Amino acid sequence: MRRQKSAAGGRYSLAARNLESGEEVLVAPGEVFPAASVIKVPLLTGLFAARDEGRLDLGDEAVMQASDVVGGSGVLQEMHVGLRVTLRDLAHLMIVVSDNTATNMLIDRIGLEYIEAFLARHSLTETKLQRRLFDLEARKKGRDNLITAQEIVRVYEMLHRADFAPLVPESCRECLDILERQQHSEKLPRDLPKTARIASKPGGLDDVSHDSGLIVPREGPPYVIAVFTADFAIRARADEAIARTSKLVYDYFTGG
Repeated sequence: MRRQKSAAGGRYSLAARNLESGEEVLVAPGEVFPAASVIKVPLLTGLFAARDEGRLDLGDEAVMQASDVVGGSGVLQEMHVGLRVTLRDLAHLMIVVSDNTATNMLIDRIGLEYIEAFLARHSLTETKLQRRLFDLEARKKGRDNLITAQEIVRVYEMLHRADFAPLVPESCRECLDILERQQHSEKLPRDLPKTARIASKPGGLDDVSHDSGLIVPREGPPYVIAVFTADFAIRARADEAIARTSKLVYDYFTGG
């Protein structure tokens, strides 16, 4: 697939779909990117799938081990080893403040094989959770976490339509409720009206900046959107490109 260059000096991908009309806005939607923290959305849905299949209870507790603790975003790295946290609390930490330690604890509890099978069940073949976060040895061996814009918008759409078996409708709603509590709003939501409901998850690495979400305007159709960038020269320009793209798509779908 031909790679789409962005004004930020790197790669750029966009997938957006009006959930009423089905109209799409697409730029290299199938290009594969390092997932960064956007992979936490499929992991969240996998957690609820495991719960709805009776494999675990969200009230179950996990004990934080020294091997779980990693850097980057989050607060658990500041807590003491041996801390007991429920799976539901880990899910909130993973999404709302993008806690990487919480993410690793959930990966261990759910299992990579279960997540892989769950994603394959929904033909999310390019979305791959193949390692814990900050597992550099696994990354050197080619096991990386990957994603495409067109597949992550399908995840948000299935949650919105509550058509994401084995998740029951209440679980789809709870996933979106958690995503609506997102505290990182500097990209996709930045220039959108405060009246819009936004369930989103951004992500970033040294040379990657993404955002993704479900947008429900007060007036206008709901839509899903993902904007991915990588290999850019200036990080601030990549973040700006995501925010500007988000506003353009909002205006287009709402007639603004």
